[in-house]
Amino acid sequence: MKIAISGKGGTGKTTLAGILVHLFNNDGYRVLAVDADPDANLASAIGIPPEHAVSIKPISRMISASFSRE
Repeated sequence: MKIAISGKGGTGKTTLAGILVHLFNNDGYRVLAVDADPDANLASAIGIPPEHAVSIKPISRMISASFSRE
């Protein structure tokens, strides 16, 4: 199952995503939560301590080894 949440700023997208992460996780699902917002806050919304959150690499800074700019 894949769920994407989008909308205008300040509408509760991160809050809703955090709630869904917890609900699905508590029901036994393996959850991969991706925060593609440039002002990423999902880590804090799902309870990841700030000292661990700083080590999370933003998607915009990830480059695949197979990625070519040609």
